[in-house]
Amino acid sequence: MLNKLSLNANQVRNIVFAWSKVLACFLFIVLSSSFQYAPIEEIPVKIDDELDRNRLVTLHSDEFSAFTNRIYRQIDYNGGDTISEDLLEKGLRGYMYLKQTGALENPKYLTIIDFSKYCNTKRLWVIDMEAKKVVFNELVAHGAKTGDEYAKYFSNAHSSNKSSLGFYATGCLYYGSNDLSLKLHGLEKNFNSNAFTRGIVIHGANYVSNQLARGPQRIGRSFGCPAVSQAVNKPLIETIKGGSCLFIYHPTVNYLENSTIMNANLYLTVEDLSI
Repeated sequence: MLNKLSLNANQVRNIVFAWSKVLACFLFIVLSSSFQYAPIEEIPVKIDDELDRNRLVTLHSDEFSAFTNRIYRQIDYNGGDTISEDLLEKGLRGYMYLKQTGALENPKYLTIIDFSKYCNTKRLWVIDMEAKKVVFNELVAHGAKTGDEYAKYFSNAHSSNKSSLGFYATGCLYYGSNDLSLKLHGLEKNFNSNAFTRGIVIHGANYVSNQLARGPQRIGRSFGCPAVSQAVNKPLIETIKGGSCLFIYHPTVNYLENSTIMNANLYLTVEDLSI
């Protein structure tokens, strides 16, 4: 009888101990839930937009390359030939420099001529910088002594019959020996600064046409002027006249290394790149 009572007492002790553990866990859960801290709300970092917009970058910075890439992806070519991103960056570098220094009265348009291309390809582009679209993609002739099918030799000298590289500002229209023409002001000493006095202009020519370009021979050459077809001459020069930017490019090492505009390290703000 005593052994049976002892056994029952041990069982009771085990039961009490087990239930005390359950009760302790329950109380812990209740107390823990009562003293829980409210979740910490994530506080967003306030960005000073004004400071960011006014942050200075250069024409040779990563930010400018990103700006070029954005413009490159946005441009609508209307089914025409495309410009390489590297050439576009060079053109935009000079365009932004001239725009920021007040050299352009008509910054809406950027014209790029790529004289590294075969002469029978459409190597002239007029880009509407506001609409981000190409409004003209045309044939253009180089100077008679600049090369045959490909442009190779360039000069700023009078009577050289060679094309001149670099950045220009377009001038006004006039009627001359080539009928309606557009004056050009060369902006780069040693490269195109004599363009105006040399009579280097954009004009129409019967030796530049799509029909000739589709044939077995090359299109004709000029005395140094970037001549275009007579069919497109008037609407093209009416569009870009009055102080827009023209860039005539060729990968000539002397130009790339010594152009003051191409190598200018002008500072501008992030907001200036929001075009």
